[in-house]
Amino acid sequence: MNKAQKWLSFFALSMTGGIIFQVAYIRFVYLEPTYTALNLSQQYGNIISAFGAVAIVMYFFGGWFSDKFSPKLLIVISLAGMGIADLYLATVPGFWGIVAAHILMAVVGMGLYWSALVKSISMLGDSDEQGRLFGFLEGTRGIVSTAIGFIGTAIVSASVVPAHGVLTLIRIYGVLSFVFAAVVLLVVREDRTRLAGLGSAAVTLKQLLAAARNRYTWLIGGTAMLMYCFYTTLGYFSPLLQDNYGVSASMIAVIGVVRSYVFQFVAGPAGGVVVDKVTRSSAVFLRWMFAGGAVLAALFLVLPRTASLAWLALVMMFVLCALVFASRGVYWSTVGEVEVPEQERGGVIGLASGLAYLPDAFLPSLCAWWIGDSSASPKVPEQGGGYSALFVFLLVAALLGLVMTTLTARTRRRELAARDTAPVVERVLAGV
Repeated sequence: MNKAQKWLSFFALSMTGGIIFQVAYIRFVYLEPTYTALNLSQQYGNIISAFGAVAIVMYFFGGWFSDKFSPKLLIVISLAGMGIADLYLATVPGFWGIVAAHILMAVVGMGLYWSALVKSISMLGDSDEQGRLFGFLEGTRGIVSTAIGFIGTAIVSASVVPAHGVLTLIRIYGVLSFVFAAVVLLVVREDRTRLAGLGSAAVTLKQLLAAARNRYTWLIGGTAMLMYCFYTTLGYFSPLLQDNYGVSASMIAVIGVVRSYVFQFVAGPAGGVVVDKVTRSSAVFLRWMFAGGAVLAALFLVLPRTASLAWLALVMMFVLCALVFASRGVYWSTVGEVEVPEQERGGVIGLASGLAYLPDAFLPSLCAWWIGDSSASPKVPEQGGGYSALFVFLLVAALLGLVMTTLTARTRRRELAARDTAPVVERVLAGV
């Protein structure tokens, strides 16, 4: 593979990341228009939770699939499968049809696509190029998602009924998935020799059992899970701004794109720079992020919900987005920072990831129950405390995150102190 083929393959693969999950996570931009278009209300939260539960299970199978089959072929199949799910969903097939579409999205997205993408990107460079490749991967995904997001906003805004615009958008994403499947099939080159040298990506039961005995598995996984609670709930700020602060529906779509995609390629790299240059510790940096999240959750809890304060609510939400996306780019770096042994990293990351993404299996249903649906007929009221319950939940998550990151930092300091002390003790004993 020459240099031109390498970078052509890289950009083709990276751009698929900005396409394939658009419909699966469309709620982050168009929550209310989507469940209206699909003739759902509270049920949409339950369907998203089912998607999250299947996605968590599929995550553990992804490495096995990428070891057994060609990553390029898996990516092509994943894109085609996602295209089928998207186009089927756009027919509004009823409750169980929508459930089936979301299960297919989870299988092809997490089971087939993600590990195959990581492996494909890995074999495009040497060991000293990996950081650059994955940094550009995230940046390219963010840029493509942002561009497509703004185009989608224009389509939905131009529609007389936003729900009809969302269905059109879902069809477009489905067609684009097929287009990119063809692009990957025709453009991407696969280096069989380098692929064979990458080693296994599957996580074995033995590795998971070893990871369960490692304290950092629970500290890292718990920290990521608590921050992921913030990420999962970001989509529910749209009805808050629209129904409680009077922000227009057209502005909500633009805000959703900025919130979901722009911060992805701005705040993520910025978080990594701050860790490298300022805190020198991801645990310390994450402690700052949780402290900020706690303050913002408390402010949202007491802020009067009136149209005159919409600008303040919007600023607070964007600051929270910056904290969340800066954290997402950092929390897995803790694995290398605390020097988890190479042979244990697969198990630690696998088990910690299962913990990290657990909120996807229950939080959408819980949030849907809390916030209700004022646009439904008959109207579904807020339940169980409404948005106040949501912000109390986030405040508790932030405080627990402070505890987890503090424990991680202290554990690491003690290990380093013990390591520094050991040679001194050995010399003293030798002298005796």
